[in-house]
Amino acid sequence: MAPVAAAVLPHPPLLVPELAGGAAPELDPLRMACREALSVVLATAELVVVVGDGPVWGVPEPSARGSFRSYGADAEATLPALASLDLPGLPAPARLSDLPLSLAVAARLLAGLDRPTRLSAVTVPASLGPGAAAAVGRLLTTSASGGPVGLVVMGDLSACRSERAPGALRPEAAGFDASVAQALGAGKPGRLLGLDPALASDLLVAGRVPLQVLAGAFEASPAVHGRVLYDDAPYGVGYLVALLTAP
Repeated sequence: MAPVAAAVLPHPPLLVPELAGGAAPELDPLRMACREALSVVLATAELVVVVGDGPVWGVPEPSARGSFRSYGADAEATLPALASLDLPGLPAPARLSDLPLSLAVAARLLAGLDRPTRLSAVTVPASLGPGAAAAVGRLLTTSASGGPVGLVVMGDLSACRSERAPGALRPEAAGFDASVAQALGAGKPGRLLGLDPALASDLLVAGRVPLQVLAGAFEASPAVHGRVLYDDAPYGVGYLVALLTAP
């Protein structure tokens, strides 16, 4: 079964207000777009799977916590009780005792919103190629049972959009990010399988593999409506919020 909805969100630590400080109001439009996309997915799906980047193919332990201390704030995040996924076509995932940044930010964004009937979370490593990532996406949705499935895909785009960006300015970065926004806005997630892993790595793109997992998940959907809710690079890093819904 293809997903009924998916939210694509960035995961900068500055989305956590305690970390943003004086810049918190500047990112309010980004936070509002994240909440809007999440609210649609949570209202539509009975099982929501959060997909983030991480060091390994893994799932969080029930007690896993995410800490923002290394980013300058004494703040933590936890995910609600997680449902187990039966994924016989994939290797057994590692059990994560700590939430990586992608899932920690997702946990903070989910806090205060209506909880889905069931929530699961996985991490996918940057080493996965497009084909392997798409296979994960297919299995995440086709193996799920118990009602409509939604995805929350966490991933920053390039970190090379300005001279002050973490990777400094790269001319290719804006075009790379625009191709992602255009694919999602047009409701054509399959185009994301064409993202080049080597170029994505050079541009410090954190979301390449989660985006290609998303593409695989929607392969069986004959029609997808896409909408971009936020697309900017306020600190030289591409932050995109998009919503996909299937009829």
